[in-house]
This record gives sequence, structure tokens and C-alpha cells, in this order.
Amino acid sequence: MEIERLSQNMNQLSTNITNPEKESLLKEIKIDIDKIPNYLTKHNKSFKQLLHQALSTTTPLDDTDNREELRQISILIYKIMLIQWYQLLWAVYFKSGMGQLIIQPKKQLTYSTNVSIWPKEIKTMLQLSKNMRKTNEKEICLKSVNDHLNELDRQLKQYQMKLNVKTNNFQGYTLIIQQMIETYIEQNHHDVRIKTEHKIELIQYDYHIQALKLEYFGQNPNASQVCHFYE
Repeated sequence: MEIERLSQNMNQLSTNITNPEKESLLKEIKIDIDKIPNYLTKHNKSFKQLLHQALSTTTPLDDTDNREELRQISILIYKIMLIQWYQLLWAVYFKSGMGQLIIQPKKQLTYSTNVSIWPKEIKTMLQLSKNMRKTNEKEICLKSVNDHLNELDRQLKQYQMKLNVKTNNFQGYTLIIQQMIETYIEQNHHDVRIKTEHKIELIQYDYHIQALKLEYFGQNPNASQVCHFYE
């Protein structure tokens, strides 16, 4: 899996830099993952119908214990899906910073697409100064993104293990039931997918803009040319 390969690469690139903002970001992500959305609560009518429908395909009776156990399984599936969306976004941050974001198109561009450009979202989150040396900026951004992806990978494996234990101990659990739950979650949490995809599109767009600027200013334009560039 590509995200696992990125995680292995970043382990080799890890430094000893620490940053308090990084700890805060990790905490915010964990809080988001720990939140239980309303559509997975005990009293949500649509969710109760889903559990009843799923349990009707199994050998055990549709009793309170089985419904609660299947609800806990659903919550674990939700957490796994949410973490995977976070992984996708942070992998894009990493690729942008490492100059691996853009696949070289068949039509040759007038600027390089393999330069290191850390997204402004990362710089803002880490509160980096504009006057900071580029080497320090790269190290801090790399360390932060590295730590986030490693932590997301750790949490993903943790929840996958919990899910495996619960599903293996749930008599009559099938792939069909899991697909029903996943479909239900996707339908109710599609805004996360849309929001993440939109963020990725903005990162890619901004990368092209910044790469073009680097190419242009690398040719030492005069003041008049710079003014025309921003028109």
C-alpha cells in the first residue's frame, strides 16, 4: 500500500525536532476520531433500522446485546474510514513537500514539478516565520508531517486489530454486513470525502502556482517584469 511505503520512507527521514503546535494538531485529530457522530448513536432511527436489517441476516437473534455489539463494530469501521481520509490528505502534504506531488504530464511544462513546496496549510498550522531559513523550514515541516502520518498509521492498525477481534467473535458476521455498514457511513459522512478531495485539489493547484513563481523568479526578472507577473 502506498501510504505504508510513504510511512517507511519518512521513518528514515525523521529528525529530533519537536514542535508544540505539532502536539496540538495530533490532539485535534484524535479528538475528531474519538467523536461519535449522531448517525451512529443508539437512538438514531436510521441506524436502528440498519442494525435490525443486518442482524436479520445472521443466526443470532436481534437482541439488545447483539445490536450494541454491532454498533461498536460500526463505530470502529467509522474510525478506520476517517483515519484513511486523514492519511490521504497528509500523504498529499508529504508529497508536495518532497516534490513528488505532480506526475509529469505528457506535454512538457515550462516549470519544474519536482521541487519541494510545503503547503501553506502546514506552515500556518506550525506557525512558521516567513524569515525562517529554508533548511529549518523543510526539517520542521517534514518532521511534523512524518509524525502525523506515523501516528495515523499506528491508530489505523490499532483499530483494525480491535475490529478483527470483534468481528471474529461475532457469530454470523459477514462481508455483506460490513458492506452495509460502510455504505451507511459513506452516505452519512460524505461531506468528509468532499471536504478532503477539495483540500487536495487546492493543494495541487497551489503547488502549480508556487512552482511557476519559483521558475519565474529564478530567472531574476526586473521590477517592471515582476509587476506584469502579478497583473
